[in-house]
Amino acid sequence: MQVRDAILQRLTDRMMRMRVVLEKFDDTGAEACRVGPKWNVRDLVGHFVFWDVEVAARLGEIAAGKPAPKYDFDKVNAEVYQKYRRMSYVMLLPQLRAAEERLTAAVRAVPEKLLIDSPARDWIDDAAIEHYDHHWPSLRDVADRGH
Repeated sequence: MQVRDAILQRLTDRMMRMRVVLEKFDDTGAEACRVGPKWNVRDLVGHFVFWDVEVAARLGEIAAGKPAPKYDFDKVNAEVYQKYRRMSYVMLLPQLRAAEERLTAAVRAVPEKLLIDSPARDWIDDAAIEHYDHHWPSLRDVADRGH
């Protein structure tokens, strides 16, 4: 298996794992089910819409030699939370699918030599794959509670 294929498989596995749970929700359920002290399922989806697009947009820059951006995560996440709270869950799901497609396309566009030991690979691992892993336990807990 090529390195790119392995990375894309890891990322796709995480996206699909999340998708299986997310597809069980409607607007009411996504609003009611909490995935943390402040966020519900809809908020988590909005969070991923933003960050998947952001990670994809920066990946090309990082592959071209720019340093990874530094974020004030509390500030950015608060802004994202406010922005996406106005959207219904069923409006956000297609946006998440589009954001995931942008992210996988960005990974496909990284030159093969940068997929082994480079800032671009670190960005993919940290900002994409590990981001899904970070939020998975809370979403899995919602699923385990029977939604």
